[in-house]
Amino acid sequence: MADPQVKHIGKYKVEVIREKCISAASCAVIAPGVFELDEEQLARVISQDGNDDETKLLAAQSCPTMAIIVTDTASGKQVWPV
Repeated sequence: MADPQVKHIGKYKVEVIREKCISAASCAVIAPGVFELDEEQLARVISQDGNDDETKLLAAQSCPTMAIIVTDTASGKQVWPV
């Protein structure tokens, strides 16, 4: 049985704005199942399901240039950056 005190907010979708990426790679370190650096050393999404939503959000928040957009697919609202 699910814990009634746990709020489920929907699945997060992440997107990288490559023009803002400076190759810090913090996203790939925090969520290696979702992000990697490509041959140009820019972040890219390799899987939306590679890590849980909390980890994806932490990875996005770690980006020094806010190059990662997080959207709640249930509501359609942008979660990060706010």
